[in-house]
Amino acid sequence: MDVDKIFDLFNNKEPDSLKEKAQATDILITDYKNHPLFWVGMFKKLIYNHNLFNSQLLKFFDKLEEGLDITDIDKAGEFVVFTKAWEYIQKVNPNNFSHQEALYHFSDIQLKTALELSISYFQEIEEYEKCSHLKKNLEFVKLLLA
Repeated sequence: MDVDKIFDLFNNKEPDSLKEKAQATDILITDYKNHPLFWVGMFKKLIYNHNLFNSQLLKFFDKLEEGLDITDIDKAGEFVVFTKAWEYIQKVNPNNFSHQEALYHFSDIQLKTALELSISYFQEIEEYEKCSHLKKNLEFVKLLLA
């Protein structure tokens, strides 16, 4: 009887092949998160789902019954959504070929609308540098949709 083999039964260590697969998967996920397809897709998804996010946020704070102003909560929710969406779209350069491919892949009326909504939001809070960047992406999407 080999004592080492008995104790190996209780070892929670994964076999190397599973570890290697997990590491490879982590690398693929990290690579995808650093790709224009991910950035454009997340931007579009966040802007299009911001009404759902705001309604869930309002329901959450409504349950607290602390007399919070609904308008302030709604504005805070919009700020969170548009700021997070900006983190993604700011990386997209319509002059870069791989970024153009990502815009082409997601190019539809919803992306156009998401860009227009973002421009409108950032105009209201007077962040015109962001508007300029969004406008460049919007013009490229309009060319694709024409």
